[in-house]
Amino acid sequence: MKIHIQQYYDWWFDSAIEFLGHLLERVADIKVEWNEGISFEELNDEKIRILVEEIERLTPYKLKYPTTNDNGNIEIKNRAYLPTMHKGKYVNFLGKPIKEKTVILKELLTSHENSGSEVCDICSRNYKNDYGISQVAQIVYPVSPGSLSSQCGVRNIQANYNCCPKCAVLGCIEWLDDNPFLSNHRNFTHYYLFPKIEQLEQLRRVKNLIRNNLNLKPYSNVFSLTGEYPLDEYSLLLLLFENIFKNIRLVKRLENILSKDWIVLKIKGTEATYQTSYTYINEITIPNIESLENIFGEIKEPYTGFINKTLAAPIKEGVSWEIRNSITEENKYFMSQGLLLDDFHTFSKAFQIRQNCGIAVPKDSKEIFERLLTLWRCKQ
Repeated sequence: MKIHIQQYYDWWFDSAIEFLGHLLERVADIKVEWNEGISFEELNDEKIRILVEEIERLTPYKLKYPTTNDNGNIEIKNRAYLPTMHKGKYVNFLGKPIKEKTVILKELLTSHENSGSEVCDICSRNYKNDYGISQVAQIVYPVSPGSLSSQCGVRNIQANYNCCPKCAVLGCIEWLDDNPFLSNHRNFTHYYLFPKIEQLEQLRRVKNLIRNNLNLKPYSNVFSLTGEYPLDEYSLLLLLFENIFKNIRLVKRLENILSKDWIVLKIKGTEATYQTSYTYINEITIPNIESLENIFGEIKEPYTGFINKTLAAPIKEGVSWEIRNSITEENKYFMSQGLLLDDFHTFSKAFQIRQNCGIAVPKDSKEIFERLLTLWRCKQ
C-alpha cells in the first residue's frame, strides 16, 4: 500500500518533505513519486531501521562541530543559536531514544488511519498524542511563538499550538537538511537560506544542485576557494551562486537551475549560552536575473575576486580595528545586496565614507571591479 505525504505549500515543511524524500531515495533505496507531495510504498522494519540510523548519524554531524580550545584540546560544541536543544539535551523527536524514534517513524511511514480526538494546528488532521512531541516549539517550526515567553511586548503571555506526530517529525528533521547557512558570532546570528519554490519536483532539483556545492564546516557550509565564508545573507547567496556556476560547465539560463525567490531564516542568539533568543524571516527576490547571468557569464568570481577582498581604509588616524572590521563587513553586505537586487544605489553605499573610513580595493581586484561595472551598468 502506498503512503502519501501531502505538500504543505509552506517553505519550512515543503523543504522537510523534500528532505524526507531525499533520505528515502538515497538511504533507504525507496522509489519516491513527486507530485504535490511524496508517495512511496510503506516501509518494512529494515528500511525504518536504516532511516533511524541515518537520523541518529546526522544529528551530531549537522548540529555539532569539533573545535580546539585554548589548551589545544578538541571539544565538541553545539552549533550556535539553534533551537534544537534545551539544557544540553535535544528536544522533541530528536531527543527521543532510538526505540521510540523507530515506533514514531513506523506510524508515519506505514499505512494507518487518521484517528484521535486531537486536531493538528498545522495540517488539521486528527491524531493521538501518544509520544509527547505535539507541542509546537521552534524546533518544529522555527518562527513559531510557542516557545517564547513574551508576545507583543506583554510578558508571560505564551501562545500554545499542538501538532500531529507527522508534522513534529518533519519539522524536527528539517534541521538535519542540507541548507546553506552561516553563523556570524559578531552579531550572534545564524542565517539559513531556503529556495522558495512551490512545485516540489523543481524544489528537489534545485536542492540537489545546492547539496552538491556545500562543504560543511563549523561556521558555514558555503566557502570560497581560499576557505573563507561570508557573514551576511546576501553574501552567502551570492557566493553560493558563484560556487554553483564554477562547477557547471554550461548554463543557458540561471533561472532554469536556481530560484529567484529565497527565504532567509535568521536566528538570534545570546553570547553566554548560545541559546535561541528569537527568530524571524525575510525574503530575497532577485528582480533581474538576466543581469546576474551576464555577470557570471564573464566574471566567474564577483564575490571572491572582488567583494570579499575589499577592506575599510581609514582616512584619519585613531580608527579602531573594531570599526574597520564592522565597516568592511557592512561594505560586503551593501555590495552583495546591490548586485543581487540590481540596486546600484545600495551597491554604491559601500564607497561612501563612514566613520572616517573609505574603501580599499586591492590591485588584483580592480580589473574585476571595472569589468563588473561595465557589464552591470553599461551593457544592459
